Amino acid sequence: MAASYPFALVAGFAMAFFGSMPPVGPIAVLLLERGVSGRDREGRGIAHGAALAETIYCALAMAGISELMQRYAVVEAIARGMGVLVLIGLGVHFARFRIAPRSPTVVTPVRGRPFALGFSVSAANPVLIITWSGSIATLLSFARVRFDLAERGLFVFGVLAGMLAWFHLFLWMLRRYRDRITLRAAQWTVRGAGVAMIGIALWGARLFFLRAR
Repeated sequence: MAASYPFALVAGFAMAFFGSMPPVGPIAVLLLERGVSGRDREGRGIAHGAALAETIYCALAMAGISELMQRYAVVEAIARGMGVLVLIGLGVHFARFRIAPRSPTVVTPVRGRPFALGFSVSAANPVLIITWSGSIATLLSFARVRFDLAERGLFVFGVLAGMLAWFHLFLWMLRRYRDRITLRAAQWTVRGAGVAMIGIALWGARLFFLRAR
């Protein structure tokens, strides 16, 4: 079944926006450090570079997965099962996430322009193409859609917009509520994302078994 242009755009935006929320990983640490220290401009540069690098990986993943699923229908069933397992695993991991109180970590300043820093950190993590391949395969199999060339482009644009939207919102929250951020709030944010992942996985598994009858 063909997808619609709004669906492709919104799906890309939502996957990137919510997928960027858990405050883990090197980019999140860099943004956190810049945000709480009041270096918002550097934080935005890092965010833009990181978003561009990850969007490139997403585009590569989208091209390969879409072609593969168009050629071989069995890939859809495999992707659905793998997607359920991956989402449950990540959901359980995030739902049990716990931050141990400790003294603030000192982040060593890294030389170079913020944009180049953000781009290089994300580009140095090629596992992102595997992550996006799995995410895209799960989306296409769960929604039972196929993206044409224009819809792929809109999905990738949505991914870029979603990441930038979250990074800018994250930096704004750090600036706005810098003195109110607690470890407990960060911990429950990650746990909430984990519970949402588990719910999505169970919903997808239910659809899989209903349609397999």
